[in-house]
Amino acid sequence: MKLSDIEAAYAAGIVDGEGSICFSRNRTSRWPSPIVSVASTDRELLEWLRSRVGGSIVQKRTYQPQHAVSYDWKLTDRRALEFLNIVRPFLVIKRKITRCDLLLTEYLACTPRNGRYTSEMVARKRDLIERFSSLP
Repeated sequence: MKLSDIEAAYAAGIVDGEGSICFSRNRTSRWPSPIVSVASTDRELLEWLRSRVGGSIVQKRTYQPQHAVSYDWKLTDRRALEFLNIVRPFLVIKRKITRCDLLLTEYLACTPRNGRYTSEMVARKRDLIERFSSLP
């Protein structure tokens, strides 16, 4: 994943304004993992993100016919961390910086690539989940 500084700053602005940095389960049988998402009615904006950093775009369900069609771009797991590492210097919103920093500094230390957790890693993962969940 390569972004110029200008592209990274632009992507950070999108995340600051319309995005979210979450820690959520992709499947019920797995531990929560990092997710970066951006919701928008402008699909072209989300296509720009996808073309540069990957991820997926889904159309959100519209419950009221008068509402505009909305889309959601998502980047998950280690790719989300890689993206956050690139855009982190350009984030401005303190809440998002705090979430980003917590994931970047602690997630990989308590997440083995092979999925085999030691009891210490399980305790660290639970602590990370609890601290992340208590953030504003």
